[in-house]
Amino acid sequence: MARLILVWLWLSGISDMTAAAEPPADWRQSADMPQKVDRLVEALPSAANIMIEMGERYQNLYWAAKQGKWEFAIYQTEEIKELIEKLEITRPKRAASAREFLGVVFPLLPEATKTRDWKKFEAAFEQMRRECMACHVKNEMGFVQLPLPRRATSPVLNME
Repeated sequence: MARLILVWLWLSGISDMTAAAEPPADWRQSADMPQKVDRLVEALPSAANIMIEMGERYQNLYWAAKQGKWEFAIYQTEEIKELIEKLEITRPKRAASAREFLGVVFPLLPEATKTRDWKKFEAAFEQMRRECMACHVKNEMGFVQLPLPRRATSPVLNME
């Protein structure tokens, strides 16, 4: 009976259980340059991916300032700027909006944060919040509204 099972396995192509399956080709080594570029472009973060991190930074920035943790707030403004710059590069359709945001709206926020004055920060943050929502409308994402953050996500801010 065992011999019959082995014959059946061999005929069905399952008999060589010891042979390792060939791993798929690594496109990074086997693809030509245009294919590599196409694959890398596909791997770039989408605007949605970038905005998820932006939301985290937005919340943490607000609460860092509210708690008087100004160094952490300044760090959040630097990270937000880098995210907008990344968006400008990775999503060309959003580049004009990104440049406008960085050139007109955003500079007020780091300046206000560096003063370490809650009232100045609060005004600059509110202006940025309104401009973010205006940018969402320009980019057909007006349904994305930004309330004032109720909590922060970073353990640095110890919101428990």
